Amino acid sequence: MFVEELIIDGFKSYAARTHITGWDHEFNAITGLNGSGKSNILDAICFVLGIRNYKLLRANNMQDLIYKRGQAGITKASVTVVFRNNDRKTSPLGYEDCKQISLTRQIMVGGKNKYMINGHTAQEQAVANMLQSVQLSINNPHFLIMQGKITQVLNMHPPEILAMIEEAAGTRMFEERKDKAQKTMSKKDKKIEEISAILTEEITPKLDKLRHEKQAYLEYQKVEIELDRLRRLVVAYDYTKCEESLNNSNSSMASGRARLDEMAVQLETIKAEIANIAKSKAKTEEKRRAEMSKSGEFKTLQAQIDELSKELVRIKTQCDLKTASIKEEQAAKSKLVASKGKFESELAKRATSFEKQMSKYTQEKQQYDEKAKDVTQLEELLQSLTTGVASDEGREGGFMQQLQEAKKE
Repeated sequence: MFVEELIIDGFKSYAARTHITGWDHEFNAITGLNGSGKSNILDAICFVLGIRNYKLLRANNMQDLIYKRGQAGITKASVTVVFRNNDRKTSPLGYEDCKQISLTRQIMVGGKNKYMINGHTAQEQAVANMLQSVQLSINNPHFLIMQGKITQVLNMHPPEILAMIEEAAGTRMFEERKDKAQKTMSKKDKKIEEISAILTEEITPKLDKLRHEKQAYLEYQKVEIELDRLRRLVVAYDYTKCEESLNNSNSSMASGRARLDEMAVQLETIKAEIANIAKSKAKTEEKRRAEMSKSGEFKTLQAQIDELSKELVRIKTQCDLKTASIKEEQAAKSKLVASKGKFESELAKRATSFEKQMSKYTQEKQQYDEKAKDVTQLEELLQSLTTGVASDEGREGGFMQQLQEAKKE
């Protein structure tokens, strides 16, 4: 796999698109005046191959690789290298059928970085794997002899020399993959330990708790099913009892109807007998009247019967009136009894109040009598003082004597 074309656009000193062709598959040399951009071509090749150490490209960061750091209107830099891939034995894995392989790397202001293989966007790791499969690991570039590299190789320690040999032999890629796989496995082991700890400390107790709850719920379901079955049995038993009661009621009702029919028949029979008796009675009365009409006693008896009937009607009417009057009197009596209870309670209240007022009146009366007596004495004293004569009999001597009596008192 040999370099066939190199396209530089906006990279370092190459502001315009620069297309370099005619590369020889054995020997190539870049010549020119100082400052003409010879070193930038080699930096472009290292850049497109995915170098990570920007100091090797004489830059501090990714933005230094863009023409004038993006301040001249150019905001991106891209480098494309086209490889001739005629030998299938030395071609990268997966690209044996491609006669040409184009690799593009593009960066933009702000730090965006993009790789493309044959015009299709690719991950950085995929690009690194492709280059490592043909011993083009730019991050360990022992195939690239730069200034001072010979001296650095002579001063290398055995581990560094071993790394260089592994890189040149193409086994370094597999060592890196092995290390990466081991790191991934260690991370996965730690993750498994964490998951096991979580499983032991949190999930297992919760599962045990859920199992107990499930068992309790199953027991509850069994009890609920049994309870529902018993409820159904109770309902069925009540239904059977009600049905039996209904059947008994129907039979009782049927027997009652039969008895009612019998009694109706008996009633008709009795009515017929009563009608016959009435007819017989009427005939007997006619006969008796006919026999009694022969003599004057019938008229007399008939007149007495009529009078007695009138008297009976009058007495019955009076009885009804008295009964109605009694009912009215009883209703009035009940009202009076109720009123009496109210009046008695009111009378008891009034009596209590009267007693209180009477006791108060007695006290006031007593005080009044005492005051009246004092007033009478004062009036008599005033009269005796005014006239010199006492108004009471047996109290002669005028007010002087009364004064002496008052002093003595």
